[in-house]
Amino acid sequence: MRIMRLAVLILALIPAAFLHAPSPRLSVEQIVRRVDLMPEIRAAGRTAGRAGDLGPFELVGAWRLTSKHRNFGNYSALVHDRAGMLIAVSDRGGIMRFSPPDRPGRWFAHIGKLLAGDRRKRPLPYDAESAALDPVSGRLLVGYEDAPAMFDYPADRATPTRISLPVLREWPGNQGPEAMTTLADGRTIVLGEVYSRWFDRRAHPGLLFPGKPRDRENPARFEIMMPEGFRPTELAQLPDGRVLVLGRSLSARGFSSTISAFDPSEVRVGKMLTPRLIARITRPDLHENYEGMTSVRDADGSIAIWLISDSNKMAWAQRTLLLKLRPKPGT
Repeated sequence: MRIMRLAVLILALIPAAFLHAPSPRLSVEQIVRRVDLMPEIRAAGRTAGRAGDLGPFELVGAWRLTSKHRNFGNYSALVHDRAGMLIAVSDRGGIMRFSPPDRPGRWFAHIGKLLAGDRRKRPLPYDAESAALDPVSGRLLVGYEDAPAMFDYPADRATPTRISLPVLREWPGNQGPEAMTTLADGRTIVLGEVYSRWFDRRAHPGLLFPGKPRDRENPARFEIMMPEGFRPTELAQLPDGRVLVLGRSLSARGFSSTISAFDPSEVRVGKMLTPRLIARITRPDLHENYEGMTSVRDADGSIAIWLISDSNKMAWAQRTLLLKLRPKPGT
């Protein structure tokens, strides 16, 4: 037991600078556990095809991730790197880089701490809600609540560059840049969790940058219309160019999620964008607070959409679920 505790302590102290470099000695296989939920789902006869709630997608994988690591959980953004590894960013200052659970070979996961600068110079935000990864440079752009800025991390996740964005001051501290993606053409889209106006539970503000956000840049603005009561939590672009929008709603029945889609050419400055609702996650066994989503091309050329949930630091009541969806043939 003492040896295990010592191992956990050593792993927790590994610098985040090594997070991007997979190495057997950094593996925390014993700390991050994955439980395959698909046998249980299939046994219950509730596959995605029969339920029909996922529209053009089929559920091909579902896992529950667990860990006692202090920086595990509460994931609000999900991206992937050139190696196909998934990177989940937490709204409690953590970051986890891990291999897709269905990838052949040894399971790899590493948990680290994502620091937002020098605490001696200014108070640091920690509530990360959105992220975008440059697949070439490996730089990670992170949007935080309670901060009129974004932070651009180098590939080693060392001290980031602070990008001041005064436009973010217009959004409430706890309803800031909730969803973000960098499009294939280099433009960056950011969506706010805040509603655009009073008594309207559908419209949300959007920002369009011509490239990676620059210091004190004033982006173009638009609005996005979400399904009634749903807030945007993530964006991901498919290889065919369409952009998926993950939506989240909370009611007395718990969390509900939607996936909508739009063509980025439909984004018009000063106009309202209305994505097409294409899927819902309505099954009770998969209900969770999904806030992270990314689209990956697998080794066989097929497309996978990965979703991860935010456990809100309530592991006793909420779960960290990882879902893998795949577009049905012909969609």
